[in-house]
Amino acid sequence: MSKRIYIFTFLVGLLFSAKLCGQETIFEEKTTIFKTEQSFGIGMHTNGFQATYRYGKYLNGFSKRIFEIEVANIKDPREIKSIYPFEEDVRGYIFGKLNSFFAIRPSIGSQKVLFPKQSIKGVSITSLFQIGPSIGFAKPVYLNIIQQESITTRIVSRERYDPEKHNTNNIYSRASFFNGFEEIKVYPGLFAKLGLHFDYGDERELIKSAEVGVTLDAYLSKVPILAFNDDRQFYPNLYIAIYFGNRSVD
Repeated sequence: MSKRIYIFTFLVGLLFSAKLCGQETIFEEKTTIFKTEQSFGIGMHTNGFQATYRYGKYLNGFSKRIFEIEVANIKDPREIKSIYPFEEDVRGYIFGKLNSFFAIRPSIGSQKVLFPKQSIKGVSITSLFQIGPSIGFAKPVYLNIIQQESITTRIVSRERYDPEKHNTNNIYSRASFFNGFEEIKVYPGLFAKLGLHFDYGDERELIKSAEVGVTLDAYLSKVPILAFNDDRQFYPNLYIAIYFGNRSVD
C-alpha cells in the first residue's frame, strides 16, 4: 500500500510541476466571489482506502469552514494474505484476522489559502485542519473451514474465525464479506486530519483537486483486528486523495 501511495504522489507531483511551470502571471477572467462548495473525494491511505463528501462555506476570499463525512477501512499493517495451497481459484484470507474494521468520520475544520492561483490555469495551495469523532465498526471475519477431506470428498462449513480452533491446516478460504454484520461492535473515538490541498481546475466553478496529508484515529479502547498481535488504540496514516465538485455563488 505504501508503495502505491508513493507512486501516486510522484505522478500528482509531476502534474503540479507542469501546471506551475506553465502558469501565467495575470488573471484571464474576473474573480468570482463564491459562497459555498461541495465535493466528493476518493483516496487511499497507508492502511486502506477512503471516500469523502465535503461541504465548504467561504468566510472570505482566503479561508472557508468545511464540514466533512468520510468512510474508510482500516487494516492492521501486519496483515499478510494466505492461500489454501492444494487448490487453485480459492479466495485468499488474512491468517489471524479477527475483524474487518471500518470508520465513519464526521468532522469540522478550516481551509486557508497559502498560495493563490496566478491565473485560471494555475495551481492554488491551501492548508486544512479537521477534527471530529471517529466511529469505528469491527465486523467479525468468517472463513470456510474444512471439516472432512479425502481424495474424492471435501466437507466445508462456514464459521467465525477462532484462533483456538482454526489454523492453516483446516482453513479453506475466506467466506462472503456479508457474514457477521449482525455481530458488529462499535468503537467510539476521535479523528484529526492535517493536509495540503492542490486545486488545479481550469474552471473556477468546478473543483478538480488533489490532497495529501496525515490522519489520526484514536479510539477509547483497543481494537482487535489481528490475533497473536497486540491490539492497537491509535491509527496514524498518510493519505492521498482526489476531489471533484462545484462552487456556488448562492
